[in-house]
Amino acid sequence: MVTAGLIHYILNLVHLTVHIRDVCVFLAPVFSGLTAISTFLLTRELWSHAAGLLSACFMAVVPGYISRSVAGSFDNEAVAIFALQFTYFLWVRGSAGGGSASLFDLNWN
Repeated sequence: MVTAGLIHYILNLVHLTVHIRDVCVFLAPVFSGLTAISTFLLTRELWSHAAGLLSACFMAVVPGYISRSVAGSFDNEAVAIFALQFTYFLWVRGSAGGGSASLFDLNWN
């Protein structure tokens, strides 16, 4: 609820008038897409670019996660799973060592 309220407040702050109901309906699908991206980033950091793409595709079609991220299912699971995945990515990225690796320093080699 706090996430939906915060997103609604920020959108209205930048003069994008959105009803809170619409934010609640589309919250889970948006975070589902962000989870696929964070899964790609984590797997690419741990293994390779191709493995990252494959894991993001798997995350996008896994039935257990689709049931938690459909439009209209307003709960905290989609946000929590994204937060876990992104935290794992940041932890691996931060503990990699060897200089100051930036989040935006995406080496595509």
